[in-house]
Amino acid sequence: MGNVAIVEGIEAKFVDDALRVAFDAFAKKFRLGFRDADDLIRLFRDEVDTTSCFSATVDGRFAGILTFRSGSREFYRLSLVALFTRFTPVRALRMLGNLLLLSEGVRPDEFIVEMLAVDPSFRGLGIGTALMHEAEAMARAMDKRTMSLGVITENKGAIRLYQRLGYETTKTWRGFLVRLASGSTAVHRMEKSLGSE
Repeated sequence: MGNVAIVEGIEAKFVDDALRVAFDAFAKKFRLGFRDADDLIRLFRDEVDTTSCFSATVDGRFAGILTFRSGSREFYRLSLVALFTRFTPVRALRMLGNLLLLSEGVRPDEFIVEMLAVDPSFRGLGIGTALMHEAEAMARAMDKRTMSLGVITENKGAIRLYQRLGYETTKTWRGFLVRLASGSTAVHRMEKSLGSE
């Protein structure tokens, strides 16, 4: 399997790699208005909080990332100035609308897993599970009561992983706006209570 390392945060040299994996895992599926990974990199490269995530490497090569939101911490910090100066107004408005449709507020006692993405060449090595365990340990250390995440219906592998880790579906969104923003028939909110163990 190689030497797998999971660390809190991400080295600056891996940010572009992480955004490319994020594009492949999510932005291609969701109708966010990004044409390719370079669009995602152009928008977020200078706006990410490199401490609001966990990253994985295998033998020093970027392998995966888990980003989170909790309190004021958030990996993606959307800058409207960056959005409207780096893209045409029409594309900027489409991206903004879709990003807003897919986001929701965070409660004070909640730790939200925003994204879990593993480079295809490193899938099947348990990296996603290891990243989730690190995030849960952090959430517990922060005295959070709930971990939550969103997942589309079509992502059966991720749903199985989250269920195996103790997550349950607490809400499902369907309808025109969900299809417009996510390209999916439904988006599920899954939660895990961190109350007592």
